Amino acid sequence: MKVYLKTIFILFLLNSTVSADDASDKFYTFIGVQTAYTQYDNIDAPTIGFKYGKQTSQWRTALSYNYAINSDDTFHSLIIQVDRGILTDLFEDVPFKPYIGFSLGAMQYKNDLMTEKGYLYGGNFGFNYVLNNEMDIDLGYRYMTTSKLKEINNRGDFALSLHYYFD
Repeated sequence: MKVYLKTIFILFLLNSTVSADDASDKFYTFIGVQTAYTQYDNIDAPTIGFKYGKQTSQWRTALSYNYAINSDDTFHSLIIQVDRGILTDLFEDVPFKPYIGFSLGAMQYKNDLMTEKGYLYGGNFGFNYVLNNEMDIDLGYRYMTTSKLKEINNRGDFALSLHYYFD
């Protein structure tokens, strides 16, 4: 549990450091749900998650909790993802918004024989499709390497998220 508390503290510090490019750039707050096909080394598992974040026209920071189960294997993770819009001038007037970024978090892996806790870090890319002023759909891929886990060395997520914006 100490791993999760330390990670949450670091994640909120990172979240507060992502600032707007100029003073006129507005922050938008969102919540969302996420489903993913996740591969933990050689274990495949469907994942479900919840997200909270803030975004400007260029930057997005999201904190997500993800849960996965496959037979006797259970996975919990808390991940912060920081993304930067790419080719924003080219995609300014279209609903597709590509991005690239990095992820950092903590994970717990549990099966009948053991429980392990460790850290995750890696990169991600994808695109948002803006539905309207209150909702978007995010399709992305995230690859992370683990630290302090003996059984799991890496993790890859093909994720689909639905975000609702408020404020």
